[in-house]
Amino acid sequence: MTPTPISRLGFARWAILLIMLVTVLAIPAAAIAHRLYTSRADYLVGRGVAALECNDVAEAERIVRRLETRGHDSAAHVLRGQILLQQARIAVQEAPRPFPFEGIQQACQLVLASLRLGDAPVVLRGASWMAAGIIQQPFPRPIPGADELHDALHEFGQILDDDPWAAQATVLASECLVRLEERRAAARALTALVKRQPDNVDAHRWLAVIYIDLNSPGPVIEHLQEWARLDPNNPRPYRLLGFFTRDGLFTGDAARPVDSVEAYRKALQLGLDPRERSSVLHELAQTLINLRDDYAGALETLELGSRAFQDQPANRVQRAHCLIQLDKKDEAVQILEEVLRSHPTTKAALSLRAQLYLQEDQPRAAVPLLEKLVALDPNDSVARQSLMLAYGALHEDKRAAEQKRLLDALVADQERLIKPRQDTARNPWNSRARYQLALAYAADNRAEALAWIQSAFACSPDDPRIRKTWTQLVGYQPPALSRSASRESQEN
Repeated sequence: MTPTPISRLGFARWAILLIMLVTVLAIPAAAIAHRLYTSRADYLVGRGVAALECNDVAEAERIVRRLETRGHDSAAHVLRGQILLQQARIAVQEAPRPFPFEGIQQACQLVLASLRLGDAPVVLRGASWMAAGIIQQPFPRPIPGADELHDALHEFGQILDDDPWAAQATVLASECLVRLEERRAAARALTALVKRQPDNVDAHRWLAVIYIDLNSPGPVIEHLQEWARLDPNNPRPYRLLGFFTRDGLFTGDAARPVDSVEAYRKALQLGLDPRERSSVLHELAQTLINLRDDYAGALETLELGSRAFQDQPANRVQRAHCLIQLDKKDEAVQILEEVLRSHPTTKAALSLRAQLYLQEDQPRAAVPLLEKLVALDPNDSVARQSLMLAYGALHEDKRAAEQKRLLDALVADQERLIKPRQDTARNPWNSRARYQLALAYAADNRAEALAWIQSAFACSPDDPRIRKTWTQLVGYQPPALSRSASRESQEN
């Protein structure tokens, strides 16, 4: 039956009415939905964090009050704590250079050591002994933003463990603890968190940072692996995994071994800033040489860098090393000679050129290079052994014997360091072993000494012996937040 024009008209009217009804109802429904969405605690906290990133503290505080009004107390504590934490970060950046209390204390101690306080006049003796006692006491460590950090910790501490905001509060509180040089407490809190939430990427990232400060590769690798698993598009965990496993000694869990070459390549694929990319290319080339004997691959890696990168002495020496192994010795010798003419103290170039002379049975030509090398680095056992052999080939027995004596002493020193190194590997919080290593390297290997005294300070920042050695090695500037931790706080 064909619909009449009148029935078609009625149908159209009903359709129009239905559309109008849906439209009229949709507008308030959308408004209600938008209001509900923008009233959610996570949405408001996100807006507050965005305001902090723009240094709009007033807006962030307004959102805190809004959260409290709507009954989102935990979210309000989190955001208020983040405001205080941000203020502490700014305080660190704006803090003036601290007064050199510890340097002055050392000078006063030297003066007092040369005085005979017992011979002082009786009227001055009490004051003299009191001053001497005060000078022996360690001065308090100034920590910029400490008040804000403690207040932030109080805010984060208001959140119970079973609260939905507890995980975020724990991570933020851990940053506060790291900035207050309380890494052990931060590590305990984060470790408990990853037991409850194994997939919490922020907790693994901060644990990696803490163990980097402690110079403890085993736990570092464990948490870097988790970080990379949970954040696979971030180049940083791969870059750090490559760095900490490039010597082949630390490869992580046997069930998940780390291939440092692949870690480096993954970091390059994901993108790095130019300076870090250059460092990764150099380290990758060295790893290909050391672990895989892949000299062609190392050359290809070096060629991925800019011309300025390839012209750096260290990278030119790497290239020469690869060319030697690929039976292109003449080209390698030319590179080494050019490097030594323009940079005569390049240790890698001195060593490689001397080894070529020894292989060619030219010990007399090798000796000056090796003598310069051991003068630059007295702890280079390979150079001392080569120099001993070169002297022996020239029948300079006294000089060869002297090098053997120095080499034996060097080997004995290195053997004495085995136990404290093992102790640091077994216990990431063993500050005594780290302190011993710092003292052992202090005389002739400043880079190693700095690494170990920094890790000792991270373990026990209140130990006066560690603080004194830190001052002697670094100067009066107290240890700031590590570079890794600083970057993490900016990305968190």
